[in-house]
Amino acid sequence: MTVWDNLMQNFRKDNTREWHKGKIISSIVFVSFLSLIGLYVRKREKENEIDRNVNQYFTIGTTGKQYHNVKSSQPTIKYHYKVGSQEYSDFESIPVQFEKTVVANGGKYYVEFSSTNPNNSKLLLGYPVPDTVKIPAVEGWTYMPGYTDRH
Repeated sequence: MTVWDNLMQNFRKDNTREWHKGKIISSIVFVSFLSLIGLYVRKREKENEIDRNVNQYFTIGTTGKQYHNVKSSQPTIKYHYKVGSQEYSDFESIPVQFEKTVVANGGKYYVEFSSTNPNNSKLLLGYPVPDTVKIPAVEGWTYMPGYTDRH
């Protein structure tokens, strides 16, 4: 019996060739629900990215613990940063090119955030904070000090 035959057997009534409509409908509803969640998450990520690009500010973020997430093959790292008097934290996936070089537990990297929603942020692992930059601006910068390109 092939994998396809085994899969199809799950949608048939026991020991018959008759389809089990309840299983088919519930499976379609479940897959549709997961697809909608995926579309919503992707749409939200895209909206956040657009918001960060339009209202782009930078500050200094400090890394915390590195995690190896079960849901993804990429490790993630926790980071925190401050805008005004409010402290924020988030997680960032570590792309393959930074897995060996990322500094966990105290690494300093620039964080891109939205000036209208500082909770909307991204840790920029390709931009470690130079030693010449000690203290972040209270409300952030419109550029990354120490880098000539404006990201």
